[in-house]
Amino acid sequence: MAYNVYSLPDVKSVLYHPDVGTANLHLCGIGKITVAAAGDLSSHTATADGYVVVNRLKTTNGTIQIEVPQNSIGDDFLRRWARWAKNTGNPNRIALGTLTITDTVSGFKTICTGVSLQKAPDRTYDRMATNVSYTLLATTITEQ
Repeated sequence: MAYNVYSLPDVKSVLYHPDVGTANLHLCGIGKITVAAAGDLSSHTATADGYVVVNRLKTTNGTIQIEVPQNSIGDDFLRRWARWAKNTGNPNRIALGTLTITDTVSGFKTICTGVSLQKAPDRTYDRMATNVSYTLLATTITEQ
């Protein structure tokens, strides 16, 4: 019998910015990380005489959605990053972040560079703690 294995505890995710520091998200009860490419890999153009031209596109940018528990180490790190981004006097440093996600079971690695926070997260104050969702932008997303 063939099967595949996935294990979130074996996914290591490290978020880094030189002016904010490093957060080992896998050590703080990460809720979920979603990496989404912004562009297509190809498109088709139909010509007037019925031919189809296949266009290869090379977009590498995308978005990253990170959910962390409210008031966790990850939430604290991302809050500090948001405060830093709002107050920095040097906008050239906004997109110096990196996110590296390593799945040690499957052997896949996702590397996001040119990472910046899109906006501060929405906050929910309720009877019980919830996950806080941060959206980041990446100029380059590669998989190995």
